[in-house]
Amino acid sequence: MGSQILTLADVWPDDPRAMIVGLNPAPESVAAGHYYQGRAGRGQLLKLADTGLFPRPSGPHFEGVALASGVGFTDIVKRPSVGEGDVTKEEIRYGSAQLADKLGSAGMGLVICVFRHPVRALLGTDTGPGLQPTITSWGGRVFRMPGPYDKRENVQRVLQQLSSIVSAL
Repeated sequence: MGSQILTLADVWPDDPRAMIVGLNPAPESVAAGHYYQGRAGRGQLLKLADTGLFPRPSGPHFEGVALASGVGFTDIVKRPSVGEGDVTKEEIRYGSAQLADKLGSAGMGLVICVFRHPVRALLGTDTGPGLQPTITSWGGRVFRMPGPYDKRENVQRVLQQLSSIVSAL
């Protein structure tokens, strides 16, 4: 939005299969220089690895294994903050429009949201965990991960759906 800030660089695969989209980076992730360094975020990425989207990394960072599998990372709002309550509606509107243009230009067919907030920002609606029925403005699909503390049976059901999607990519 015209201000210089320290944030995470987008990770764009050369041959994209999917993009993991967050609302905005956490300060601890920006300090580490890697996406999803918090406990909940790392747990969500391990679940994604278990669906076959990319292999589990040997260390704490996921970008390398994800990128090698055609999966990238980005955020709607680039400004780091502790929580979604610190992000303004104006930032979300601006970031969503910018990101939709980038994702559309890349022909991104699958967007995976680790948490719920980016789904509403990209689609204007959220029907809960799983593949969203609404198609993006560029013709892509959005998948919302179950919450990090969701019931085990819900997590298994939703991740099985993603495993089926991933195997068809």
